[in-house]
Amino acid sequence: MRDLVPKGWLGRRELLLGASAFAGATTAARASRLTSPANIGHYRIKALSLDPPRFAVIADLPIEGDRLTMADSYPAELPAMAAGGWPTLVSDLIASDAAGRPVKLVRAKDQGWQLAQVISGRVRLTYIVDFALFAKAGWPSPLESAIADGDTAAVCARALFVTTAAMSGADVRIEPPARWRVAAPWPASTAVHGAYRAATTTDLTDNFIAFSTRPADVVTAAGFQLQITAMGHWRPLRPLIRRALRAIVTREVALMNYQQRDSYNVVLVPMPDTGGEAYRQSFVYAFKDPTPANRAIWLNTMAHEIFHYWNYARLQGADYASTQWFQEGFTEYVANWTLVGSGLVSPQVFLDKLATHVANARKLTTTLEAIGTRKGPPLYSAGALVAFSFDIMIRRATAGRRNLGDFFRNLWRYTGAGTRKYAWADIEAALRGTANADWQGFYARHIRGREPLPLDSVFDAAGLRLGHGPDGAPLVTLDPAANRAAKALWANLVSG
Repeated sequence: MRDLVPKGWLGRRELLLGASAFAGATTAARASRLTSPANIGHYRIKALSLDPPRFAVIADLPIEGDRLTMADSYPAELPAMAAGGWPTLVSDLIASDAAGRPVKLVRAKDQGWQLAQVISGRVRLTYIVDFALFAKAGWPSPLESAIADGDTAAVCARALFVTTAAMSGADVRIEPPARWRVAAPWPASTAVHGAYRAATTTDLTDNFIAFSTRPADVVTAAGFQLQITAMGHWRPLRPLIRRALRAIVTREVALMNYQQRDSYNVVLVPMPDTGGEAYRQSFVYAFKDPTPANRAIWLNTMAHEIFHYWNYARLQGADYASTQWFQEGFTEYVANWTLVGSGLVSPQVFLDKLATHVANARKLTTTLEAIGTRKGPPLYSAGALVAFSFDIMIRRATAGRRNLGDFFRNLWRYTGAGTRKYAWADIEAALRGTANADWQGFYARHIRGREPLPLDSVFDAAGLRLGHGPDGAPLVTLDPAANRAAKALWANLVSG
């Protein structure tokens, strides 16, 4: 490795960023406090090339034991990755203890490496991460690994960071080649250029990083900064994407009353297919042929995935399988509601989306809690209709003074901003704190139980009518015979 990295780049004092870099301390103060708390890791990453991406990494990490690990979630399309996980991309790994003495290590299959001795304190690493394996295969899993197209590259952070169990967060410094820019998913230092702070090890690894010779498009809401890197066929749509995502993130931040300073990466990749992957503070998305005409489809996915920043990455169910109706369904409804409320789609598009949800939900063969890990349109749509039902019930019970956003803010408070995992009892408490209704009965009948959702009464309360089109498919329309209160409820919902 040492013959690949510029002379002097491995200097110890250059590596350690220090917590003071993130506190706006003076140069003298930074010099007197070169190290962060004992459980913080320090990384310095230098991009040696970006097509394909290849990085030199030096790290100084806390350790209590003999294990070096990497993320255990990785794409397995390529045989080498299936057999070895992310360590497959790592070469020239050298470890030493705090005194600079070399420490032997051996691969532990796809889990990382085992040191020849137990270390208590700090371990220093140098290594190379090379994505050539994916480049040679034509970038087979760009949503989960990496992709490059000449002047832009994006990589999964899971591949970059060798970690230890003793870490609780990390300072990161990234050095791109000349004329290249970095879009990182973590809050940037105000004192050190190219330096970032990942609050947890999960925040460090469960993310995507983008590099480009073009500046990322940036939109902000309160302290929340969204960086958008568009590749390939997405680039002609940049002005539309920027305007739409500004409206989406502004509305979703307001819905959660979120005041924390944070960063989020949106990476739009060119693929002859459609799919997306959400990370802690990142979202990677591919759509086969995005155009202004089909924006209702791809903007809905973007709104959905961005809201997962709250309802998935932070708000998490105590039992994963039995809470997917909430994680996915409520996120989907918020996306639908966000688009119509911000004027990005018409009320008719929202009505059509509700009809699609009805059609999909009718294909559900289990209760909402018993779906297991079988995600798909029936689960998303049935959960979205529960969210719609709750929204209508809240609005009706409070004469329009509250809505589903009030419920989400209550749940955020009740779970300590997502620091405590929720169960139905927490959801019910947040609902009761929002409006008076038979929430437990609804849950027992329609979520845990098998009774169909009471859609006729819910649609009636919203001034809507559920029927069927000429082809027999569900059709949701405005009810001209709706009473004044129902019409006002509907008008308030779609106007934001």
